[in-house]
Amino acid sequence: MNRTEEIELLEQLEQWNSKDEYSQCIQAIEAIPEQERGYLLTVKLSRAYSNLAVLGDHGVHGTDGEVDGDLIRHAIDLLESVRTQGENDPYWNSRIGYSCLMAYRSAATAYEYAKCWLALAPDAPAAQKLVRDCEEYLEEEKALELDLKEREEIIRKETPDDVKKGGYL
Repeated sequence: MNRTEEIELLEQLEQWNSKDEYSQCIQAIEAIPEQERGYLLTVKLSRAYSNLAVLGDHGVHGTDGEVDGDLIRHAIDLLESVRTQGENDPYWNSRIGYSCLMAYRSAATAYEYAKCWLALAPDAPAAQKLVRDCEEYLEEEKALELDLKEREEIIRKETPDDVKKGGYL
């Protein structure tokens, strides 16, 4: 693929992405042999997979909260395959941050990538928002964990000793 073809493909990918046609992006990029894709097309492929996993083509999953775990993990694997090239790239950090946020039950991993993205692009509003969102999720997780521990303690205190020793109520 020459530079002109790559530029045309990148423009087409942006058009499909803006129309929520993520499967089209995937098909076009995967038609290129993996060894010829390079860093940028690999990251764009990951983006298409993560968007398909979270939103679906034409926003089919946009409101149901469903995330296709296999697709989002594949998106992360693609990003991991170009980690050495991407670690200092704000775009790579944004993509892996968003993907991790959608893939894992904790925002801790996503938060690390979000902070890196923000450090690399301090004026990026989307980076600032992802950092804030992760902080909010982490606070919620902490509150839920504390709430669960408090409930466990109440149950322990209120459970009769004979039940604690294996008896029944």
